[in-house]
Amino acid sequence: MAGNTKSRMIHRVIVLGLILVVFFGVVSVRLFQFQIVEGQESLEKAIKSTSSTVKVNAARGEIVDRYGRPMATNEVVYNLVLDYNFIKSANLNNTIDKLLVILKNEKVDWNDLLPISKTQPYTFVEGREKDVENLKSILRLNVYATTQNCIDAAIEAYDLENYPPELQRQMIGIRYTMQYQEFSRYTRYTFANEIPIQTVALIKELSRELPGVFIVEQYSRKYVSGNVGSAILGSIGPIYAEEYAELKEKGYALDSIVGKSGVEKAFEPYLHGIDGKETIVQNEDGSVLEVNTVKDAEAGSTVMLTIDSALQKKIQQLLGNFIEEYNRTNPKVPCDGGSIVILDAKNNDVLTAATYPNYDINEYRTNYSELAAQKGTPLLNRPFMGLYRPGSTFKPIVAAAALTEGIIDPQSKIDCTRKYTFYSSYQPGCLQHGHRGPINVTNALKWSCNIFFYDCGRQLGIDTINEYANLCGLGVDTGLEIAHAVGNMSGPEYSAKFGSKWYNEGNTLQAAIGQMDTNVTVLQMATAASTLANKGTRYETHIIRKIVSHDFSKTINETEPVVASSFNLSNKAYDAIKQGMIGAGETITNPTYVLTDLDYQVAIKTGTPQTSSTKTNSAVIGFAPADTPEICFAVMLENGANANRLVKQILDIYYASDNIQIYPDKTGTLLQ
Repeated sequence: MAGNTKSRMIHRVIVLGLILVVFFGVVSVRLFQFQIVEGQESLEKAIKSTSSTVKVNAARGEIVDRYGRPMATNEVVYNLVLDYNFIKSANLNNTIDKLLVILKNEKVDWNDLLPISKTQPYTFVEGREKDVENLKSILRLNVYATTQNCIDAAIEAYDLENYPPELQRQMIGIRYTMQYQEFSRYTRYTFANEIPIQTVALIKELSRELPGVFIVEQYSRKYVSGNVGSAILGSIGPIYAEEYAELKEKGYALDSIVGKSGVEKAFEPYLHGIDGKETIVQNEDGSVLEVNTVKDAEAGSTVMLTIDSALQKKIQQLLGNFIEEYNRTNPKVPCDGGSIVILDAKNNDVLTAATYPNYDINEYRTNYSELAAQKGTPLLNRPFMGLYRPGSTFKPIVAAAALTEGIIDPQSKIDCTRKYTFYSSYQPGCLQHGHRGPINVTNALKWSCNIFFYDCGRQLGIDTINEYANLCGLGVDTGLEIAHAVGNMSGPEYSAKFGSKWYNEGNTLQAAIGQMDTNVTVLQMATAASTLANKGTRYETHIIRKIVSHDFSKTINETEPVVASSFNLSNKAYDAIKQGMIGAGETITNPTYVLTDLDYQVAIKTGTPQTSSTKTNSAVIGFAPADTPEICFAVMLENGANANRLVKQILDIYYASDNIQIYPDKTGTLLQ
């Protein structure tokens, strides 16, 4: 038994020994091959190759409408970049010159952040004072240096004396941008964005003549919505000097793209994403040997708007067609522009904010100067930034104040005698359209009696008028997440700002009918309609519904209704105002625009606020259905007429809308 055990042990030792011999044999052969056979090749590769770590741009988060329809997305494009590690300093200008020849022939633009005009006579670009200051600092010039001083200093600093003047300015722009964006062995420089495929092919063919020049695939913003909600979406662009100090602390590089306006700017922290890193090993002729991911890029979050893009598109078309037809029939006094805002009555979500004239956001990126100079100021975001007198659309607010303060009740009557004679010094009149004699608040709203509201305004006083106007959302911040004007209310303090004296008698009467210095946005007018529809409860207005992860799998933030202010508008007071506004809708008699043949009642109030002694705007606010409000709206036509004719068409479009949700509603459910 012992002999057998010993024999087995000897056998195992022999087998183990053979295995070790084979193992060391294989290792020895591989070492021999690596060190002797391939040693020289590996050494040459190590000597001639260069490793650099570069940033991998994260995909920007998308912007979609309330139903998940895309409005701003991304597409993969080809960008032209320079790599410092493969360009000798002495050859940099020559490389730039060669690239400019190619891009000019191909009609491709290149990046140029120089804050100096591109053609003579050279001037500093307006609005970029911080960049001008930075340019002078880079060139070591004093603060009083002129544009020509900067050009001369740059020619010397960048060794451009031997190039013709026009080319000098172009090369200065590129060299400055490279320096500004810290072009170095650690930071590549994007020479031009979104290169056409034929240009890509040409540059690749010439790669041996252009060491350090590469074509890379990166993400670019694509606005698939065109001109739908352009001002709402906003724009993106390069980082300027005045922005960099703050953005640097948040991890941005100088060559990053950031939001400049609208949702793109307001929600930049969510949309930007987190850039990644990769190490690229290249040989001396620029060929890529290895690409190793150091850190994966993380795409930005998806921002879901409250906007219904399909409704927005149709309302924009309605507004544009209406104004264009008006101008064809009134060529001597054309309507200058207009806007329509529609809110969800339950929470003040902005469903539509249409403006005319408008623009295609993609054109904005390539043709800003021409758009900025166009007649009608298409770049003005009229619904949120345009300021207007509300005119008689202000009267329901005065009615609500007078009823709530007990100055009048629904049965109270004021005698309309065509002229208001309470003051001897100022006696404004009333057109007495559809009425005369004693009139209550409901009929005063229906027929827009000035005398009735002069008297209510006199008794309320300007402070109380403004208090209720603020409670209804006029002259205050509405809570909107993107840039919007606050506006102002008439009053002694506002007049004093401009060196004017407040005449309480006449000025208060005019303020009571929405005139004087009162200037508000169309968004605020729609908010006032919503406050009345909700019996004195005002919700903050919102244009963001929620923020979700890039793949919709996680909700990051969701907007809930927020009560901004409230006052107790009694049922009796509300009914009196509502019936007056329903009556105002019933005064529309044109068969095409009549509201009385709808299946529900509509509450509206029109206005014709004066803008000068010869010009008036046309406005309307309202809510529908009057008994159970679903939407609230406001319309403003600049130097136009018949805004009330848009009401029926707005409602028809709204109730015919195809509100199909195309995004996953449950967390963890991906789009099919």
